[in-house]
Amino acid sequence: MKLLWTTALCTGMALAFAGPLAAMDKTLSGVEVNVDLSAFEDNNVLDYWSTLGEDITTAIAAQVTVDDTAEAPRISVEINKVAIDGDTVLPDSGEFNQLEGTVTTFAGINTTTTQSAEVNGADANIGSYPLRLSAVTGDQAVPEGWVVVPPSQDDFYNALITAYAAAIVERIEE
Repeated sequence: MKLLWTTALCTGMALAFAGPLAAMDKTLSGVEVNVDLSAFEDNNVLDYWSTLGEDITTAIAAQVTVDDTAEAPRISVEINKVAIDGDTVLPDSGEFNQLEGTVTTFAGINTTTTQSAEVNGADANIGSYPLRLSAVTGDQAVPEGWVVVPPSQDDFYNALITAYAAAIVERIEE
């Protein structure tokens, strides 16, 4: 489990620092994230991570420019599964290693003229895709003499949220 956490943390941190630099030239007119886990009766995700939707929204907004007056697309993210190795009932630690959802892109509102916005189909669905993220263990052994510092539960959570947001931002078309 330490290697899993270390791998996820390293990936998340790499994306956290590299993603925003490449993505900040992308603009969205809005970001909305909903968490709907109703398909799984026995899930307990929100008992541990009640701000999951807000955290993903914040992670996306940190990697793009959000301007509600811009002629830019708007995205809606629906998180519909959070699991640990496929199980939607998280352990007492609240750990998870899988996030699944759907990302929908809508045409932005053209603020220059109402007529142009109507002609361009403002807020029309222009694309949708599933997005699944899974943190997996690596096969790399820790070099002899190295000390492994496992990330805290919050570090791991933040790495997964950041990686999920980076995957969304990466697919935003200019």
